[in-house]
Amino acid sequence: MTELRRYARMSLPVTGSALLALTLFAGPAGSTPAESSAAPARQICDYQPASAENSAASPIDERYNAEPDLRELLGPAISEEIVDGPISYKVYQNGRLYWSAETGVHEIRGQIMGTYLDQGGHKAFGAPITDECPTADGVGRYNHFVGTKSSGTTSIYWHPEYGAKLLYGPVRKHWEDAQWEAGTYGYPISNTESTPDGRGTFSDFVGDDGQGASIYWSQETGANGIKGRIRSHWAVNGATGSYLGYPTTDELDTPTGKRSNFEGGYITWNRETGEVADHPW
Repeated sequence: MTELRRYARMSLPVTGSALLALTLFAGPAGSTPAESSAAPARQICDYQPASAENSAASPIDERYNAEPDLRELLGPAISEEIVDGPISYKVYQNGRLYWSAETGVHEIRGQIMGTYLDQGGHKAFGAPITDECPTADGVGRYNHFVGTKSSGTTSIYWHPEYGAKLLYGPVRKHWEDAQWEAGTYGYPISNTESTPDGRGTFSDFVGDDGQGASIYWSQETGANGIKGRIRSHWAVNGATGSYLGYPTTDELDTPTGKRSNFEGGYITWNRETGEVADHPW
């Protein structure tokens, strides 16, 4: 894949079919999962610390045994509880339950779990701080993770067309500040990755207009978004490897159209003519 192509406790009644069928890990990202007859379950979609109450049972077993719908959703356990430092987890037929004193017990499953494990799991991104929950538009699904010192709070968002993509660090924070998938960037279509020159990180998005968008971060420039025709022009000319370098602003409105500033210059788009041009400083 090339550089540019590629939180109180809330219980939400959602049918088990929607919960399990949406993201049952049945194949590659974007594949159509099979239907399920699982009973309605609830999700903990906001962060809550673990209970301080003592119990002979582990927190994982306490939650699993107390929630019949969760048991039906995840199926039977296929492993003993595994303790890895401050984090414990247990593997079930259809997913996992994770616990830490900081995060409490949360479930993860389907393609979101697949991406989480493929990208390094709890060692790279910490334990989940939510269950798998629906996005505001009802189309996608997500889990948030506590993160690590290097990643910061992390999220994985799933969409039936784009699959499950992992975002972390300043790129994720910029996307959050822009109203997540409901904002100008839309759903992610790539994981957060390192740029080819090693200076920064980026993620690609579908864009609210379907024309593509990206968020790029570097230590020198911070995180900024780039979209549409300006983004395409930048990509054709070498993206971060061009004389323009990294974006230093989000896309800006101008009297004649749009503009994005970069380290080495700027790109303009003219609304009337459709012309896109790059200019050195």
